[in-house]
Amino acid sequence: MSTWTSMIVVCWTSAVVFPPLALLGGTMPSPALLWQPVVIGLLFLAGQLFTFLSVARGDVSIAAPVLGIKVLIVPAAAGFVVDEELPARVWVAAAVAMVGIAFVQARDAAVDRSRILAAVGYALLAACSMTLFDLLIQRWAPAWGAGYLLPIAFGCAAVSSLLFLTVADRPTDIRQAGAVRPLMFGAVLMAIQAIGMTLTLGLYGDATRVNIVYSLRGLWGVLLTWIVSRHAPAGDAQPSHRTMLLRFVGAVLIGMAVVISVV
Repeated sequence: MSTWTSMIVVCWTSAVVFPPLALLGGTMPSPALLWQPVVIGLLFLAGQLFTFLSVARGDVSIAAPVLGIKVLIVPAAAGFVVDEELPARVWVAAAVAMVGIAFVQARDAAVDRSRILAAVGYALLAACSMTLFDLLIQRWAPAWGAGYLLPIAFGCAAVSSLLFLTVADRPTDIRQAGAVRPLMFGAVLMAIQAIGMTLTLGLYGDATRVNIVYSLRGLWGVLLTWIVSRHAPAGDAQPSHRTMLLRFVGAVLIGMAVVISVV
């Protein structure tokens, strides 16, 4: 199943679950400001695309921890987007995270270096896209109200995702591959994650602390990859214990950086 298919399904699933938020109420600013939810929607679309590419063309045990540095990019960018002062501890956390990323990029003969570079590159693009996404929700939601801004933004993301229909899988191919159920299950989980994080950002702001949950998933990504690799067929190329241990150390360092940056 292609990256494009996953992105389209996630965007439309999110667009379907967000409209009930309109019950929270809000205000409709001047039509001249309708570009704001459009920008937020496009950033969500870009974030999903780069996230899926980091896994499909890279390696999930590398992509997940690198995505974790989003929590460091958020406070670094907050001073420019939402006028928040950057505390000194964030720079300490950034240094720890950089060391963690170096460990996460550990490889051996079983891992193609091009996949490592793809995972890191796409994951960083995803982190930057979602950083702006989070901060702009925090900045613009007070004027709109979360109940109006978020449904419009995710609707824009869904409509924009249709531009990729020509490169997505056909429904018959998805059914024949038996991928409908896992695809929908994953899309619903991602929509639930999105509604939880964005609603919190829209109502309360504080993007830095909200991102701690998202960032710590890098540790679990490495652990799950390690467990799954132990049960893979013997003929399949798998990262060595040493490589996975170094990646685990890197994930732990990124987790420490997350804690330093928000405590």
